[in-house]
Amino acid sequence: MKKFEIEIPNERQPTYSKVAFIILTLNFFGFGYVFIRTIGNATFIAIAALIINAIPWLYFLLNKKHITSPIIEFIFIVSACIWIYFGNLWMGIMLMLFAVMSFFTNKKTVVTVDESGVTYPSFPVKKYLWIEIIQVICKDDILTIDLKENKLLQLHIHKNLANGFDENDFNKFCSVQKGIVIS
Repeated sequence: MKKFEIEIPNERQPTYSKVAFIILTLNFFGFGYVFIRTIGNATFIAIAALIINAIPWLYFLLNKKHITSPIIEFIFIVSACIWIYFGNLWMGIMLMLFAVMSFFTNKKTVVTVDESGVTYPSFPVKKYLWIEIIQVICKDDILTIDLKENKLLQLHIHKNLANGFDENDFNKFCSVQKGIVIS
């Protein structure tokens, strides 16, 4: 079974990364405030939270090309648990929800084309059968999916994939699939 996986750039990811970094910064200052206001064992937990939230900051300072750390979702979940420990339930829940949303938004966006149809990486994932598709074509690093329901999807192919991608082979595969459905 032949299968094409085409990665398309996630245009919203830089915005999500900046928002995550802002939330991380606010979280850092929040734990700093908790550190100043607490005594006893809670002080050590606040210090641990400060250190945990400083890790992505250090990652950013050392690697300025990426504004987000690869473990930021984990840091948000740990920070949410610490906020709940300090009795700030609403902050913990909001941070936990943001961690879950961050996990979904930082995933690679991959369009899959195989013998059963086209899978589009939306939320929730959409599966278009070949019966629902008029034409699928890739030309000049743009993937075009023409649907019978008067929808036209045009997606830029990720530049790393575009160099090693055989457009002719892909277009022939899609033509054959449409030929099977039509006849």
